[in-house]
Amino acid sequence: MALLSVQSWSVHRSKLAWHRTAGLATFVVLPLFAAAGPLALQGMAMLWRLQADPFHAEFGARLVAADMIAGPSVVAMVVYAFLSRRRVMAHSSAMLATALLVLPPITGRLLPAIPGFPRDGWAGLGGFRLSFHLAEGFTLVLAVLLATRMKDARIGFGLAAAATAAQMIGFEVVPNISWWNGWVIVLTDLPAGWMALAAGCISVSLLAWAWKKVPPRKTLRDPAASHHGGPAPVSI
Repeated sequence: MALLSVQSWSVHRSKLAWHRTAGLATFVVLPLFAAAGPLALQGMAMLWRLQADPFHAEFGARLVAADMIAGPSVVAMVVYAFLSRRRVMAHSSAMLATALLVLPPITGRLLPAIPGFPRDGWAGLGGFRLSFHLAEGFTLVLAVLLATRMKDARIGFGLAAAATAAQMIGFEVVPNISWWNGWVIVLTDLPAGWMALAAGCISVSLLAWAWKKVPPRKTLRDPAASHHGGPAPVSI
């Protein structure tokens, strides 16, 4: 989030060198983010498997499904942003869309603090089930509205909308999938280090591929400058 803020601030202040540096820093930050994803998933799965507390016993397997969608979606958005970095709106919308997937975990923790918020029955333990869907629903509506504002923003915010809808569906569907709990148990037995390494390597490979797919800017020599004996490259 800090990196995303620096990128947005720098380009709006015409500090393009800062913006490019922050963009290159993505090659470090995103693989670390991707590598941390399987570790977080495994931790959540283990708490569910051990029935460590009532919250994880009820929601652990559901949240594994939600997080499995959110993490790869962020990577996909950044890769698309790299592929679209010559198209300003497509690039910026895809990068900003990653922030939308951070909203539900924040909002979902704030809603139960509201006095009188439902905490039993369908609302789930401590009202978490209801707060989860309200937070995801708000994010879904916001992503759809942003996607419809301009053509070049459709894919970036559309990916955020699709990921959010998939999380909401997965949260409710996975308890009815007979093999899901068995798969979550398998996840807890996988070697954590190798999972993290694989995720990090895949993400950096995708970034490198996306970066190379976009050719560098061409430069032309300024004809007027040639009369003064010196080349003057002009970006186009």
